[in-house]
Amino acid sequence: MVDTVVAILNRNHGSQLRLCLDSLLNQNLEGVVIVVVDGNSTDDSLQVLEEYAKRNQQVQFFIQKTRGTGKARNELIEYVETHFPEAKRIVWGDAENLYHKKYLGALTSIDADVVGGINVIDSDSLLSQSLWGYYNGFGGKIMVGNNESIRLNIYKKHRYEPITRTEDFFFYKQLKKDQCKFEKAYDALCYIKTAESFSEFIRWESSRTMGLLEGARLTGKIPQLLATYLGLVFAILLYFALLPIVFLAEPILGVFYVSILILISVFMWIRGLRYIKKPRKLTALFFIPVFILDPFTVLFFLIKGIFFKKQA
Repeated sequence: MVDTVVAILNRNHGSQLRLCLDSLLNQNLEGVVIVVVDGNSTDDSLQVLEEYAKRNQQVQFFIQKTRGTGKARNELIEYVETHFPEAKRIVWGDAENLYHKKYLGALTSIDADVVGGINVIDSDSLLSQSLWGYYNGFGGKIMVGNNESIRLNIYKKHRYEPITRTEDFFFYKQLKKDQCKFEKAYDALCYIKTAESFSEFIRWESSRTMGLLEGARLTGKIPQLLATYLGLVFAILLYFALLPIVFLAEPILGVFYVSILILISVFMWIRGLRYIKKPRKLTALFFIPVFILDPFTVLFFLIKGIFFKKQA
């Protein structure tokens, strides 16, 4: 009897896929099956999946018919409803992630419609470590689509938007309207990888922004999305525009004005200690530059996607 389906999304992560599957199979939780949806990988992912499926009945896989993570999730839901109608929940994950040995037990022990785990940045990169807030929220309560358990009956009413990225963001909006119950499992640790270089960060931002834009088009929220990031960019520019004025008016007040950023950065470093596997002190220097860069980058890709789509 299958109680929990662990749904893993994979595309060209064959090198990490073995470690991911091993970390899940070593948890020894009964009533669990692992289903991998592969997005037409061109590396050795299929060979890895065939190997694991042959030697362990807990592992199954299929190749995605469409493109985009939103469509991949919907295909996997249909697969689960067809093959495991008795299942009670789907635990979503990504092939590049690793899972603590108590992950599934902690995640499935909480009675809620959506249960999110803790995302731990598993990288020595200062840039990667500075991104912990994107995956956990500054209050530690954000839900992320690659680390959560969702009751299967939720999908009788709701599906993911058929977009390439950020489908979980729009999905949560649906669930919140229905007043679904959200909880966090603080012992469910998911070790994740993210952008480790500036070029990877830009690609990540581009992909994330295009997903937001696709979802905003489908839901009619483009004006609100654009206004949000225009407001953030304006607030940052205003802060720095006032900086010389404050210093000229009162140098001591200017020092206090600048120290606000320093205090925020130190606070973010301390707050992020539980969300970084091996935290580095120098990471404290990266929070403010990344937070400043983020809205400018997203706004650039939004404008490009909205106004220059035909030329792209």
